[in-house]
Amino acid sequence: MKLAKSYSVSMNETKQNRATRMIRLVEYVGRTEAWGTDLGARVFARLNVDLMGLSEGTLVPIDFAGLERSDVSFQREAVVETIRKHRPRLLFVANNLDDIDLRTNLDLALEKRGESLLLVSREGNLEVMGKRLAEEQLRTLEQVWTVREATSAQLVRADAEAKLSTTASRLNALWKAGLIERVEGSSSSGGREHTYFAFP
Repeated sequence: MKLAKSYSVSMNETKQNRATRMIRLVEYVGRTEAWGTDLGARVFARLNVDLMGLSEGTLVPIDFAGLERSDVSFQREAVVETIRKHRPRLLFVANNLDDIDLRTNLDLALEKRGESLLLVSREGNLEVMGKRLAEEQLRTLEQVWTVREATSAQLVRADAEAKLSTTASRLNALWKAGLIERVEGSSSSGGREHTYFAFP
C-alpha cells in the first residue's frame, strides 16, 4: 500500500540523530538464497541476540541487498518474528527490496501474521507492506508523515471534522503497528499526552 505522497527522507535526517543498527540479512543467512522455517528460526535466534541490547527508539533498517531468493516460510520466521518480538521498542524499515519475488513473499508473510512494515525505496518513497490499513488510518499516517511530529490534539486542530478520541486511537494503532514512533509527555493541563514522530 503506497502512501499518497512521496516522502524523500534520508536515514540521516532522523529525530535527534537517532541510533541506527543496520541488519544486512544476507550476512545472517550466509548465502544468497534463504529457504524454509528451520533456517528462518536460526536467523531469528541470531537477530534476537544482536537486537536485545539496543536502546529504545533505535532505527533498524533490514537490508535485503545480496539476497536473491527466499520463500514465505523463511521471511515469516526470520523477519516477521523479529519485528513482532522487538517492536514497538525498536523501529523497523525494509530497504533494497527490489526483487518482486522477495517483496511478494515478505508481503505475504507480514499479512499472514497481521503485521505491517515500512519499505523505503531507493528514491525515498514509502510503502506500507503487509496488513492493509483502513482508509482513515492511512490518512492519519500521511498526516504524521507530512508534519513529522504531532500530538493527537494538534492533528484534531488541523482537521475540524476529527474527534480527539478517534484520532488518539488511530495514532496508538499506528504506533503499535510500528509505523510511527511514540514518546510520552504531558499536556499543558497536566495530563499525559503522547507525541508521535515519523521515521526514518
